Amino acid sequence: MIDLSNLCGFSLKIDEGRGRVIFGDDVNCKCEQFVSLQEIIPVLLNKQLKYPENVYKEHKSLYEREDQKGNSISYDLLYIPYGLLGIEFIKTHIYESTFVENKYHCMVELLSGEMMIVMQRNAEKEDMFQMETYVDDMVIVKLAPGEKLAVPTGYMYTFVNIGLAPVVFAKISTKDQSPMDYAALRRERGLAYYIISKNAKVEAVANPKYKINCRLKNMSLKKLLKDEDLKNTYSPFEANTTLFNYMVNNDKIEELIFF
Repeated sequence: MIDLSNLCGFSLKIDEGRGRVIFGDDVNCKCEQFVSLQEIIPVLLNKQLKYPENVYKEHKSLYEREDQKGNSISYDLLYIPYGLLGIEFIKTHIYESTFVENKYHCMVELLSGEMMIVMQRNAEKEDMFQMETYVDDMVIVKLAPGEKLAVPTGYMYTFVNIGLAPVVFAKISTKDQSPMDYAALRRERGLAYYIISKNAKVEAVANPKYKINCRLKNMSLKKLLKDEDLKNTYSPFEANTTLFNYMVNNDKIEELIFF
């Protein structure tokens, strides 16, 4: 049993043997649900996979103060087991948002394990006859436990467990946030980079269905935050605070998240 209470700001333990998280009496979980393999098959390299039937688990709306019941912000917890889906590391659904200046689509904090966040911004098509999809920004960030990152609007993104233990991470977003419509990726079959296991190493490989017009930024969060422009974009947080406390104590949190 792994106790994450000090790291996340409320009573939380992980039972790795049973593949589950255990909450204390100080939080409530409104909804728990598994994400099945069939739901994410459209964006996997290997579309012939049959197992596992369930890929990862979501715990939605963990906590709300009395005066927060009317807002649209949700604090969710996601549990991603370790392993592979074919040669790909296990990943979540892909999410997307339209660009809104100075807004974020979600904020995340890694609580346990090793995780990469893959973020992609596509260029607008010049006309309706353009077949190729061009990418004008591609960012892959590796997080360590306790690290937080904000995903700006205007990106597609996914979360990947690249370690040898389960990943547990927190996510703040709108309550009605849902995965993107994969019909929009029918030709591309996923994002511009897949995170795969090659020779027992983690490797990002390009998807040939895209035209990539940018340099891939693939780095740890610590390295990313050394660049002031990137720091301002991806890290609006106060120092030494958990994402849970950031949400609870920030009266303007709704102004940062795009609805």
